[in-house]
Amino acid sequence: MPANPEPATVSAKPPVTLREVAAAAGVSVATASKALNGRGRMTAETRERIRETARLLGFRPNSLAQSLLRKRSFTVGLLTNDTYGRFSLPLMAGVSDALVDKGVSVFLCNVEDDQRLGQLHVEAMLDKRVDGIVATGKRIDRHLPVDLSNLRIPVVYAFTQPDPGA
Repeated sequence: MPANPEPATVSAKPPVTLREVAAAAGVSVATASKALNGRGRMTAETRERIRETARLLGFRPNSLAQSLLRKRSFTVGLLTNDTYGRFSLPLMAGVSDALVDKGVSVFLCNVEDDQRLGQLHVEAMLDKRVDGIVATGKRIDRHLPVDLSNLRIPVVYAFTQPDPGA
């Protein structure tokens, strides 16, 4: 190992924009958007040229912008105090497997048995505008140390119970 190793450098290129894809494909931004979203009327050749240009440039749609337009985050929170149990692990894997094919990401949070930590995680999920929460607990003690009532988003309880009155 050298005596004075070079510091690691990070090369972060800005993401490719839809405007850049449109310019490279020789079309308008609206046409590029329609082609990439499978909408609009255009020739198959134009649609394929735009998609190929996007692929070559490394274009990735801005999920934050899409979330604003669709009023959905395509993210579900998975809240648990059991990251090692024989019931919770298959449930977590099943939720993730079922949702990934629908374009939904799972945001996993382990609340352990800490009410403060649980509340912080719930607030983070709400800040990220998750579309819903799946709550799962330990097989022996099915109580999660966090209040999930009045969240204004769907909550599904699996191997846990809602707080009384929720």
